[in-house]
Amino acid sequence: MNYHIYVPTEKGKTKIDCSKILYVESSLQFSRVTFTNEERLELLLTINEVEHLLFNQGFFRFNNKYLVNLQYVEVVFPKDASKVVLENGKEIFVNHDRKDDLFESLKQVYDLHALV
Repeated sequence: MNYHIYVPTEKGKTKIDCSKILYVESSLQFSRVTFTNEERLELLLTINEVEHLLFNQGFFRFNNKYLVNLQYVEVVFPKDASKVVLENGKEIFVNHDRKDDLFESLKQVYDLHALV
């Protein structure tokens, strides 16, 4: 079952299928969503507000700038866990103090997907 949210944009409220979100990027007081098809959408929400809407949906806050859908993480660099590579090739760096949380979240996401 897909999880949908309604978010404010300059053109009004828009329905988003959260499973199609690749990542959310902070942009001043707004956020920019990048979808798996590389389309982008500007939201009239802060990244903190988006993170709250996506709570418990398999997203992880890597740093102050990025909120990532963990199901699209392609490569994790386990030696220092300083970055991941997404399916589209985008590299995102992880705050040093979030590395353990990242691995725990990845484990939960992929354990959940193994059961589906």
